[in-house]
Amino acid sequence: MRTSAILVAAALIGAACSGQTETETFATSPTGTAASDAEQDLVEAITGNALASPDRRFDDEAVACVAQQIVDDFGVDGLAEMGVTLEDPDLEGGGVFATPDDARRVVDIGMDCIDVPAAIVSFLPADVGLLEETVECVADQLQSDTFRDLFADLVAAGAEPADILDHAAAQLPITALLVACLTPAQILEFGDLLN
Repeated sequence: MRTSAILVAAALIGAACSGQTETETFATSPTGTAASDAEQDLVEAITGNALASPDRRFDDEAVACVAQQIVDDFGVDGLAEMGVTLEDPDLEGGGVFATPDDARRVVDIGMDCIDVPAAIVSFLPADVGLLEETVECVADQLQSDTFRDLFADLVAAGAEPADILDHAAAQLPITALLVACLTPAQILEFGDLLN
């Protein structure tokens, strides 16, 4: 069940470079318009901050996706109002996660950018194996609106995503996830991991 922390962790960790080279002046945004230099500079600043984190657990592509989408979604001015600037590109230190609505936007971005099934597998202890269909089921459940909202509420309250295991509102959804996706033997194995 430790794998549930994967999803918001990407949003908290931040971002990586967009893959554009320094000779490219403009990046193309998802709307098809040219991104401003200010937007690209902020993406790169957030990237540098995220890449410097020793706790970064996601590949450069996922981190780049998160950075670009956060800048696209919130905008340079919106992020500046939250305290995320070129001079201080720390998403976690800024107010990006201050409200459940904003935290939910970041959770959605993180889930769009991360290959959730692959992330689940990569975060499992070496001696724990799950069938592909079990991993897919868990990934689908963790990406549901119920879990997205739970993660957003935790992050907005200043808690860690892993705190979902102790969050009263999460107990029924976690139980439903376990019953829907795992065999009784797997449930016992996960229970041992949590103790």
